[in-house]
Amino acid sequence: MDHTAAERSKYQKIWTVDGYRVRSPGLRHLPGALEWMQPEAGASITDWGSGSGQASDAMHKLGFDVRMVDIAANAYRGDLKVIEACLWELPEDMPATDYGFCADVMEHLPPEKVEAVLQQIAARTRKKCYFQIALFRDHTFTEAGPLHLSVFPPEWWEQKVLASFKTAEFKLIGRKHLLAVATP
Repeated sequence: MDHTAAERSKYQKIWTVDGYRVRSPGLRHLPGALEWMQPEAGASITDWGSGSGQASDAMHKLGFDVRMVDIAANAYRGDLKVIEACLWELPEDMPATDYGFCADVMEHLPPEKVEAVLQQIAARTRKKCYFQIALFRDHTFTEAGPLHLSVFPPEWWEQKVLASFKTAEFKLIGRKHLLAVATP
């Protein structure tokens, strides 16, 4: 099965739904992520799975050098440049940034691609990467197919993150979200 084509098509369709684009878990989690990572002024940050770009735009306004990467370029309607790339098939020559921000993305991946994505992100992060991972099935916006494909307990995610990053700190929000700051 060609996961890349199927996932790109699904997200190109879902990003045409206005109700989907107004929700931004990344923007909601951004203040806590920045407080936890403590990036220095002007640091470079990749928004992995940048989606509508609300978090990217906010980071850019705060003075960070933001790189956006998403599987579906039509997700973003702003002025920053989006690199359209699948997170498990990143360009070999894509350089690292100081920090990474990956909110509401990991649970959307096909389970067999999770390790590859974490390895790709770790290889392109110099200092720290923030992850916000939903631990529940999402039954909304399924017109193009289910969105949360990798729904696993927090312990599973912790093991996967630590297999690709040297260290990580974790916070569990109820049993709904796992937050992590990982260091390569």
